[in-house]
This record gives sequence, C-alpha cells and structure tokens, in this order.
Amino acid sequence: MTKEFVAEIERVLTEQRTELLGNLTNTNAAFRALTEEGGEIGDVIDEAADTVDRKMLEALGTKDFNRLQFIDSALSRVHQGKYGLCVACGKPIPEARLRAIPHAVLCVDCKVADERRNR
Repeated sequence: MTKEFVAEIERVLTEQRTELLGNLTNTNAAFRALTEEGGEIGDVIDEAADTVDRKMLEALGTKDFNRLQFIDSALSRVHQGKYGLCVACGKPIPEARLRAIPHAVLCVDCKVADERRNR
C-alpha cells in the first residue's frame, strides 16, 4: 500500500469525521430543542409525534456515534502504521475494499467468515 493511498484515505476519514461531528452536534441540538418544548401539554397526536422524533434522533445519534468510533480507530491505525491490515489475520486489506469502506478492519475473507458466524 502506497503512502499516497494512505494519505488520501486519511484525508477521507478526517472529512467523514468532521461531517459526523457536525451531524452529532445538530442532532444533539434538535433533541435538546424537542425535550425543552416538552413542558407544554399538547394533544395526543403531538405527543406521539414528539416521541417518534426523539426516538429517530436517538437512533441517528447512536449510529453516527458508532461510525465516529470506527473512523477514530482507523485514523489511529493510520498513525500507528497499521492501517490496511486485517485485525483478524494480519493480511493486507485490498485497496478496493478500503476505498469503499475506509474504516474497514477485516479483509474480505475474514468479514465473510464473521458474517457467517453471526447468522
């Protein structure tokens, strides 16, 4: 794997990290606004809609937070010189897979085996 490729992926991961942090900030602000509005008593439909909105924001926040952790882990591997190596078998992860999923930690064979185990 070339230094240029790793530098390109590091840039992509950093951009994704910045975007996710922005999403989490916006989600948190929207969630806070919903909970602060909750002091007023509305009809049943409004309360149900607020509950659905809260649940959706919580799910989005959790998903983004988990993805942020994967990205931070990948950036850590870049800085340690271990980026692009499968954490299960130690073999190089193909560049095509890393371009598609820059935070991938498993090579294709190990990922397939992992998915089979988790069925």
